[in-house]
Amino acid sequence: MIKHIFFILFVLTTYSAISQNRSVWYNHITFDVHNLDTSVAFYKKVFQADTIPCPFTSQPDLFIKWLKVGEGVELHLSQWLNNTSQAVETDYKGHVGFVHLGFMVTSIDAFLENLQKVSTDYRTGKYKLPAVDRMPYGAKTVMIQDPDGNVIHVIEAMPSKKA
Repeated sequence: MIKHIFFILFVLTTYSAISQNRSVWYNHITFDVHNLDTSVAFYKKVFQADTIPCPFTSQPDLFIKWLKVGEGVELHLSQWLNNTSQAVETDYKGHVGFVHLGFMVTSIDAFLENLQKVSTDYRTGKYKLPAVDRMPYGAKTVMIQDPDGNVIHVIEAMPSKKA
C-alpha cells in the first residue's frame, strides 16, 4: 500500500511540474500519522522535504506540519491526539481524520461552474455545491468529494506579489 502511495506522489509531482500552464494542477495530499515528529523526520531525510509555514492555527486535538516536496507540491501531515484508529467526526462520514488531496485552480468560480456541468453527483444533488471559503491568506477555497466520497481540497491560486 505505501509503495502505491509513493508511486502516486511521484506521478502527481511529475505531472504538477509539467502542468503549470493548465487551469488545474496538483498541490498537496494530507496524511494522518501516528507520530508527527517521526514522520516529518522521515520525509525530510528520505525525500529532502523542507518544512513550510502552515497558515492555520493549531487545535487542541490536532498537530499539523506542512512540507514542500517539489516546486508547488506539498505534503501535509497531521497527528490527532485521540485514537487515530477510530473515526474522527468530520463533515465527511467514514473518514479517519481529514485525509485529502489538494488541487490548485486559476478560478474557483470557473471550477465550480464546470463541476456542476461535468459531475452527475453535483448536478443531481447527491452532493451539495460547496460554499466558497477563504484560506487564512485570502485565497478562495472549497472542499468537494469525488464519486467515492474522497475529499478534495481546491484552492484558487493568487497572483504573485511583485516587489
